Amino acid sequence: MKQRWFRRAIVFALCAVLLATPCFATVGGATVKQISGGLNLRSQPTTASTVVEVLSSGDFLLVEEQLDGWYKVAHDGKSGYVSADFVSFDDSMDGDYDFNATTAGTDVNLRAGAATWCWLYKTISKAGTGLKIRGVTGNWLKVVDESGVEGYIRSDLVNYLGTTQTAAGTQAAGTQASAGTQAATPTPTAQVYTSLEGLSTGEQIANYAKQFVGYSYVWGGASPSTGFDCSGLVYYVYGQFGYKVERVAQNIYNSSGVYVSKDQMKPGDVLCFGYSAYSIGHVGIYIGDGKFVHASTYGVGVVVTELDSAYYTSRLMGIKRIVN
Repeated sequence: MKQRWFRRAIVFALCAVLLATPCFATVGGATVKQISGGLNLRSQPTTASTVVEVLSSGDFLLVEEQLDGWYKVAHDGKSGYVSADFVSFDDSMDGDYDFNATTAGTDVNLRAGAATWCWLYKTISKAGTGLKIRGVTGNWLKVVDESGVEGYIRSDLVNYLGTTQTAAGTQAAGTQASAGTQAATPTPTAQVYTSLEGLSTGEQIANYAKQFVGYSYVWGGASPSTGFDCSGLVYYVYGQFGYKVERVAQNIYNSSGVYVSKDQMKPGDVLCFGYSAYSIGHVGIYIGDGKFVHASTYGVGVVVTELDSAYYTSRLMGIKRIVN
């Protein structure tokens, strides 16, 4: 059983490497200046490092990080470093780029603007759904999804593909399938329109947290690009709404927000679990209807769980309300 699981894990990892550049949070975009002979995309921020690819004038790049004289970028399914002297950077760039991508997880929100408070057009429920990148604004991407809806998705929830890859990783956009084969037709994701009008901040936080269901549990993780541990998920989600909470479960129980009773519990409240008030070892976010979302354990990841399950009911030590 362990061997079979290990083989599957290896196959999955190889596919991920072959098909996509891992998602990262962007800081903006850049285009290659007019350069004779092209611009080297390098493996490290030094001219002595390996050349990953030679970029052409006008190529669009997603920028992850600004270093001393270099930018860390993604282009055509590859990532690397370019000299800042030969690109034009802006934290907001729009265009008609031949840049393909897919959603990196389930239940990814597509919004009307580049902020979590902007109107939610839809939730893309299926991981690996195809996207066309049309621009970048800070750590948000302007995209068009498979059903033709244009909006903004956080860049750390997107995997970047090459211009010759589709969501299936098999065929260049705009080309025909080879003789004797047939290109797969993407299945449009069902549109789920969710108005934020009338929702409390706690309800918005609960809905936002649910989009990370399916992400990996990683000890010390506190972002979609790394995975989450239990307090890391709470820390990250609340941080996106401008709230600072403690980073450790015990400290959340001790210092973050105010205590409320179980009969006062509302969506967005933080549930604290342990064997006593002095041994809090797990936290999650209540989402309503007797359920909470949390980064559970290795091999399980971020899941939604019934609060009345025997294990968690017996260990619920307190409920903290972060949002007044």
